[in-house]
Amino acid sequence: MRFMAAACLGLALSLPCDAVVAGFHDPMEFYEATNGGNCVTCVWIAAEGVIKLDTAERFLSFLRDNDLDQARGLNIHFNSPGGSLIGGVLLGMAIREQQANTTVSAAHVEDVYDSGMRKVTYDPPIQAECSSACVFAFSGGISRFASKTTPGAAIGFQDVGKLGVHQFYDSVGLADPSAPAFNAEDRIADQKIVSILLGFLSEMDVSAELLQLASRTDPRDMHYLTEEELQTTRADNRMVSDVFIAGYPNGVGITEIRYARRDADYRLEVYCGRGDMQMLATIDWRGSYDVPSHQQWNLYDGVSLKDAGPLELVSEEFERRIDGGVTGKLRFRFTDALSDLVHRKHFAFEDWSSRYANNAASAMSFTLPQNFGGLHLLPKTCM
Repeated sequence: MRFMAAACLGLALSLPCDAVVAGFHDPMEFYEATNGGNCVTCVWIAAEGVIKLDTAERFLSFLRDNDLDQARGLNIHFNSPGGSLIGGVLLGMAIREQQANTTVSAAHVEDVYDSGMRKVTYDPPIQAECSSACVFAFSGGISRFASKTTPGAAIGFQDVGKLGVHQFYDSVGLADPSAPAFNAEDRIADQKIVSILLGFLSEMDVSAELLQLASRTDPRDMHYLTEEELQTTRADNRMVSDVFIAGYPNGVGITEIRYARRDADYRLEVYCGRGDMQMLATIDWRGSYDVPSHQQWNLYDGVSLKDAGPLELVSEEFERRIDGGVTGKLRFRFTDALSDLVHRKHFAFEDWSSRYANNAASAMSFTLPQNFGGLHLLPKTCM
């Protein structure tokens, strides 16, 4: 990270914003916002405006001034057309060092509390975006939320905005693209910038396909990522990372889904058993999971599928690992008919018995790839 930061500063390239949006001419500012709700994600840090080369420094200064510099798992909500390319990368690195999460959203400020926190409202709604250099800042998030399928509980019940990419550019060259304004040194610098961007995306676990999408888009235009592109590039890493069709030794076919969340790695094995669809969720919590609190709050006992029926928690067991983390194995049975489930692409789980229960349930939600033809669970494979 330090090497990359030094490389970025050595190639500082301030790129002006090309989006003409009201309020987007000012440098990015940060403030604590809340929707007034009682949920983990109902308070966040709003990041709005144009990214400058020193925006990362101002972000860290904001955290220090608000006694948040030691906090981890903060939620950052972006609404920005971009700005300085290197400034966006540096901000993304600062966000990753903070182990914060990112999304795209915006709201109207309706009140300011004595603490300085701002109460927001979504009426009328704002179409938020995080475009150009902002996408690199967004990529720094541990958990990144950009899909329209994101459960509201994950992002403070806000509407998810758009991620937009295009080629990086220099304002001089863009004013007259055919003019002979650049020399060999400029071309060398361009290649160094591409190398830095690829290295940064790799560190953030974002696919290089994101840079390919950007390089195919004219700098005077903007390509907004589709749901499928959000998934294939891993720009939204809440969606499914890997899906496999596999089988148990007894011949039962399964669909295996693997992904990572902020606090745990998930492996979901969906299969058909005794005429019903079932799911074995193996959760590897990275820290010491509080099993007594889990039992006190009846987590996973009231899970249901959004717009469908409840799930029955058949069994659960926990095992402490040598690295200090905890592995949980939870087996569920879907109560909806198999024929209604096998063609679903999006599985949004919820449990409104408490905010803790809903956070646990929604973390298991997943979306299958657009080109994935279904769960391939046939009644004849049921045992």
